[in-house]
Amino acid sequence: MPTDSLARSSSARIHNYLLGGRDNYAVDRAVAQRAAGKMPFLPSAVRQERMYVLLMVQALAIAGIRQLVDFGCGMPHSPDPVDVITRVHPNARAVCIDGDALVHAFTSALLRVGAPAAVAHLHADIREPESVLASREILKTINWREPVILLFGSVLHHIDDTPARPLSMLVDQYKKVAAPGSALVITHATADFAGKPARKAAKAMTAAGCPVYPRTKEQIAPLFNDWHLVSPGLTEPQVMPLENPVRPQTASYAGMARKGKLRTVVGDGVFPGPDQPFTGTALGTLAPCQRPWQHRKHQPSNGNG
Repeated sequence: MPTDSLARSSSARIHNYLLGGRDNYAVDRAVAQRAAGKMPFLPSAVRQERMYVLLMVQALAIAGIRQLVDFGCGMPHSPDPVDVITRVHPNARAVCIDGDALVHAFTSALLRVGAPAAVAHLHADIREPESVLASREILKTINWREPVILLFGSVLHHIDDTPARPLSMLVDQYKKVAAPGSALVITHATADFAGKPARKAAKAMTAAGCPVYPRTKEQIAPLFNDWHLVSPGLTEPQVMPLENPVRPQTASYAGMARKGKLRTVVGDGVFPGPDQPFTGTALGTLAPCQRPWQHRKHQPSNGNG
């Protein structure tokens, strides 16, 4: 592992620290603390966003989707999306992608899932979809003729949106290869709710070499174009029905969309089509061992910096 990768802060390790993880270094903790100094509720907002991701992966898996591509997967922190989908489907297939070499090393070592599941780890830049889609890991693991969850959790706000490389065009290149019935899950930083504190926190991260581009709802919404947003649409993660009380502060938008119109029975509830609200009925019927925040935990190494 190049030593200079440990001397610089990493968005993946900063996120790991904000989630309460141990796989981070002093340089990452310093940046996270500076950002949280600008927006004190940042750690709780990040954890709430993570809960949204886990709930969406769980609901989609219960609805029958057995494949997952986690773009910008970040450092392993249990429970994670792979834990969730393989708990529902022991034969699930997943690819975890990250451009950080250290993340790739950690996920390959720590995020191990036994047969019949198939989980691959790809060290790649998600801004290069042609390379990602042609990779051996994707080609051997994902069957694009079957529905797949395309997960962009807390990653797209680290990518600039330019006329030469529009962010919506990047996401579209992954969307177009997905089969009908697939799902797109996105969480993205915004200053729409917190205003100046969110912008200051993003500026602190960017100054430390981890660019963050908070975007408005109008800027994020086109990422879902041509797919059907499930109600409540693109909104703050806290509006989702959760068992635990949440704080009102939020610093992100979250949304899930389906390719094509579907209604799938889940237990005694119905997974919503694009015109129906997600009420959490299906999640509420799960046994405690099936809830994502009560999954098994791995024991990560302690990154001392």
